[in-house]
Amino acid sequence: MARLPDLIGFAGRHGLKIGTISDLIAYRHKHDNLVIETGRAQVTSCHGGEWEMRIFADQITGTEHVVLIKGDITDGAPVLTRAHALDALEDVLGIGAQPAHGPAGKLPRAMEIIAREGRGAVFLFRQPRPKIAGEMDDEGGPRIVKHTGLGAQIMAVLGIHELILLTDSPGTRYLGLDAYGLSIVGSRPLREV
Repeated sequence: MARLPDLIGFAGRHGLKIGTISDLIAYRHKHDNLVIETGRAQVTSCHGGEWEMRIFADQITGTEHVVLIKGDITDGAPVLTRAHALDALEDVLGIGAQPAHGPAGKLPRAMEIIAREGRGAVFLFRQPRPKIAGEMDDEGGPRIVKHTGLGAQIMAVLGIHELILLTDSPGTRYLGLDAYGLSIVGSRPLREV
């Protein structure tokens, strides 16, 4: 298998153009939209009052993802954001909830913080397969999230470009956001400082 430097030399000698995997991914992200908005409503939650709820479906699996929006997130300023992998065991049943977050858990806490700010978005990403109690995502070290495509497409559709993440894991790296014109410009903790 030839590596990129070898291919660049070969292409130069034969007058060929080069397309990298990154180029292909960027092209597909620009031209292949894998999410479609399927619903929109005003909702009221005990965690922060009134929200605009928008529902997006993954066109490959049909899985629906929910976005809760507070205030105007399209004004170009960085958006306070919680990207949350919805976990029915923790978020609905309270199984395995972190004691540091109290009985409310991470999701309600994020909603309350955004409600106090008056502006932000909570992205609820449903998993195709529920996580089993006690199952670990990563074993030690900083996490690297590689599957950002669908969430990044939804954020781009909403007109978001700069994110301030609500997270207790600020060292987590998210790969591929730049292909969608997204950047993380800061983070804020979920737990009380």
